[in-house]
Amino acid sequence: MARTYAFELSGEHDTLPRSEALALLHVYSRGFRELCCLDQCLVVEAEDLDARTLGSRLAMTHRIIEVLTICDARLDSLADAAMSIGIPDKVYRVRARKVKNAHLHGDQVEREVGRALYKRGYKADLANPEMELRAIITGNKVVLGIEVVRAKRCEFEDRRPHFKAFFYPGVLMPRMARALVNISQAKEDDLLLDPFSGTGGILVEACLVGIRCIGVDVQNKLVRGAKVNVEALDCTLIVGDARRLPFRDCSVDNAVLDTPYGRSALIKAESKEELLDNSLAELHRVLKPGRRIVVVAERQIEDHITGANFAVREIHTDRVHRSLTRHIFVCMKP
Repeated sequence: MARTYAFELSGEHDTLPRSEALALLHVYSRGFRELCCLDQCLVVEAEDLDARTLGSRLAMTHRIIEVLTICDARLDSLADAAMSIGIPDKVYRVRARKVKNAHLHGDQVEREVGRALYKRGYKADLANPEMELRAIITGNKVVLGIEVVRAKRCEFEDRRPHFKAFFYPGVLMPRMARALVNISQAKEDDLLLDPFSGTGGILVEACLVGIRCIGVDVQNKLVRGAKVNVEALDCTLIVGDARRLPFRDCSVDNAVLDTPYGRSALIKAESKEELLDNSLAELHRVLKPGRRIVVVAERQIEDHITGANFAVREIHTDRVHRSLTRHIFVCMKP
């Protein structure tokens, strides 16, 4: 059965939250179509969506709501919409979030919806509701629905790199690592490869959602340290060269890699270009057809990726600080 859902996207990145949500919709629904993408709000129609499992994986979404109505951000339009929506006969609470310079404030929306539902005989309980109604006020629209999933984003803070047993500078933050794993469309029990695994941050985020992982790194000390970080997880770590991977052709389902860059990176190849070209060629060999890889680099490397016979589906940029902008390439093996 097709239903309409809204993803309340985080504002920490312009494009990655939408990409992450769409990637997981491919995994956890029988089919979907994007209805609209408002500021920090993605609205889709999805068939047989496993929203709770999808929501448990998301890194860059605050909530998923089942949409009841979308109306203009005017109090009269909101009142009319609230008088006509169909909701279960449960004790409710209304919570609203204003995105940037939207036309209404959250307290205005909460009061107006509450006023309409009170007239219809529904009961509210701010402390112990049976149902949470969520309104996203974005631009000149209000998206109102029933909260289905609330992301546990605080868990990522507990896994920040300097809290881990083994730390090394220059790694991805857990929320970014999880988002990239999700964008790869890796499913439970898929085999995901990180050929530049470092401290294992990408592998940890993949393992925590039920993905089997293999990490390869050329530095023995990093592999030893990463084994402590992935202890008790379904992960294999080996010392090896990304240019000569010890795996059979078409044996890996997905790959996510943060390519070496910066002073802390140990480059044993002739050059960064040689390392990049040969490691991408190896990834193409071991990846199954029709599957995705996500590549992070400190510069534009689209020519190297297409030269390895990958198709580039998306390109995102992430400005870390003044001297570092990450480029994120979402690629597919045809």
